[in-house]
Amino acid sequence: MWMILLFLFSLNSYSLEPFEQLRNVQILRVLDKNIVMINRGLEDAIKVNDHAKLSFSGGFAARAICLKASSETSYWRLYRIPDTERISKDIAYTLEGMADREIDRNMMKLRSQVNEVNDPYLKEKTADSPDPFGVKYDLPEKLTERDLIETVGPDQRKLFLERTLNKDQMKRDLQDFRISFFASPFTRQSINEGESLRYGVRMGNLASKYRLQFQFEQAQSKMKDPFTEEQVSTRSTQGQAQFVIHRLKPGLSSLSLINYNSTRFSKLGTPRAHWQVGPIGFTWHMFENKTWEYFDLSYIPLLDMRTTDSWNKTTQTESSTKETGLRHGFRLALKTKINERVAFENLLWVKPFQDLASWELKGNDLNLSNDLKLVFSLTEKLFFDYNFVYQYDTLWSDLNDLPSSNVINSLNLRYDFDI
Repeated sequence: MWMILLFLFSLNSYSLEPFEQLRNVQILRVLDKNIVMINRGLEDAIKVNDHAKLSFSGGFAARAICLKASSETSYWRLYRIPDTERISKDIAYTLEGMADREIDRNMMKLRSQVNEVNDPYLKEKTADSPDPFGVKYDLPEKLTERDLIETVGPDQRKLFLERTLNKDQMKRDLQDFRISFFASPFTRQSINEGESLRYGVRMGNLASKYRLQFQFEQAQSKMKDPFTEEQVSTRSTQGQAQFVIHRLKPGLSSLSLINYNSTRFSKLGTPRAHWQVGPIGFTWHMFENKTWEYFDLSYIPLLDMRTTDSWNKTTQTESSTKETGLRHGFRLALKTKINERVAFENLLWVKPFQDLASWELKGNDLNLSNDLKLVFSLTEKLFFDYNFVYQYDTLWSDLNDLPSSNVINSLNLRYDFDI
């Protein structure tokens, strides 16, 4: 079974990713049955059966599915056009890839249908020449003048930096943001039989190369005090900032992040403040296709700074412990589509701690968390999630006589919109 899974995950697919944007898209030809030819093709990661939105400065123009693609052009069938005046050869469009959860279930059937492109221009062009849509896989997908020169040494590093740190591309990518608000009217955790109200906000840009994301979450809880057995109110706060540069090389992206969390069990902060800072790490994209949106493995070294309150039962006094060290952050992230309306996500973090003074690696201090989510799409913007979180932290047991593991079940309502 594992051999089959490894074989499937090795089949990497290159196509227009959800929310990836291509700008300055022009309609070159308009055919019958709402079929248009545009100036983007295989070189721009467009594949047959890709779904996308067309928009311009005046707003939304159409939704479409790709029928045929060559290296520089492709044919699309427009299946939703609110205003025909928004379809013109004189307009410069933005083409944005769509996730499967955004696609109407009736339109999903188009992927299994045979869609012919009857273009007289195409027939004339191919009458006495090879099929322009035939791809020769022994040739590069895109060839420029600079690619004809094999760079080495300092020139190779300079060319890599030019491609990686493209200021114009970064400026374009940081223009469009999507915000998600979510709230959990019911959350229950295993530690102290806690029940919580959970809410927060996520924000990230829609980008093809540079992705910046923020997340803030807070939970108001009621649980049994471990010392007095009384009901007390508690609060936890979590925040994250993440920056990604996609495709440094095929199948490899960079990862930079800052994590913060603060959790109070009873009157004690466990932790009172916990920062994890990772300047640079890497993500390996092991598998992607139309069903598996991503299957990634990441590694990032994290500077770990934690302040924890503890209670001394003998002296009945409270004290604080500060510890700084290095954590080796390993992340396994996956998302797959079960059907047109339901998706499955899982995010596993394992972060073993290493003491900076002795360089001892503590195998029992893993700061482990696994976040499993079932996403139900109610509308294009409204989602209902079931969230199952498992946490394991030995400091809960060592410092405050709490269980080392915690299980959280929650139901979330989430609404997305663009700014």
